[in-house]
Amino acid sequence: MCIAIATTNHPDYPFILLSNRDEFFKRPTKQTHVHNINPNPSITDDDNIKILSPLDLARPEHGTWIGTTSNGKFAVLVNYREVDNQLGVNGEVSRGVLPLDYLSSNESDIEWKNKLNSRIDLSKIGGFTLLYGHLKINQQTGKINPLSIISNRGHYGKIFESETTTNGIIGTSCDVKTNEDDDIIAISSKTFGLSNSLFNEPWNKVEIGEKLLDQLIKKAIVEKQSQQEIVTECFKLLSHNTYNPKYLDDNEFDTKLNELKNSIFIPPLLRNEGYKLESTTIGKYYGTRTQTVILFDKFGNLNYYEKNIHKSDNLEEKDDTINHFKVNTNNNIIKKV
Repeated sequence: MCIAIATTNHPDYPFILLSNRDEFFKRPTKQTHVHNINPNPSITDDDNIKILSPLDLARPEHGTWIGTTSNGKFAVLVNYREVDNQLGVNGEVSRGVLPLDYLSSNESDIEWKNKLNSRIDLSKIGGFTLLYGHLKINQQTGKINPLSIISNRGHYGKIFESETTTNGIIGTSCDVKTNEDDDIIAISSKTFGLSNSLFNEPWNKVEIGEKLLDQLIKKAIVEKQSQQEIVTECFKLLSHNTYNPKYLDDNEFDTKLNELKNSIFIPPLLRNEGYKLESTTIGKYYGTRTQTVILFDKFGNLNYYEKNIHKSDNLEEKDDTINHFKVNTNNNIIKKV
């Protein structure tokens, strides 16, 4: 039950994103790294677009939930909590193919969305919401251009949309629309979050996160905090734990899972004996295992930070190491710091 919160409120960083991945600790995962997908053999490696993302190794597709490219494309995916399965239903096709399909595409965002159903049958994928777009600065406003949302369980829309272009019309994306003038939910709020519900019906954890992020940015501006200070505060926000401790020892795992909607950070939850899921990669513990912070500045530089807290059911293997990558989106360069 993941969460992603983004803001455009900081004058030096037109886009800041915070993300928690909540998953079984045993689920095999490759940490964030640079990789090419279908590189063009006719051009040099330096000119090939590179993808920066972790990979989920539990499904054969080896998809991802978050990533960016060397030229500034971005995507983050969250599951939708199905009524009959608190952790989401596994479809025939992994949800994780969606971010990689977008990041590896050389089509415009509209072309990619319009052709998506011809490449991937969304009815065979478990419930999802995908936030995606090309991080570009509008030279007139100094803000990033709007980002898009698609979902196979609810509405689609745009966020960080200028109020002058908001049409406020609701559309549905059970089938991806095929023309450029689609009706959308256009959101002009400068801070936006999504989790495992419909994005326009946010859980309590999202509302908490949006409020805390607004406070964080206001403080950062007043105190003229450095980039590193902002990043430190972002990771503190991602570790904000309001999970009701009375549920930690509950005999029903579903009861434990129902409390996920109320806390940004999920402490290790012991899976009760007898709780079954379709996946063969579930283990003993479930909770927040990976945290990501992305800062995109007004000059087109993207800083990507990742902390992998847990990687197995051995809770003593907890790791607070932070991986840091710098992406120069103007020159197509990714470097590990």
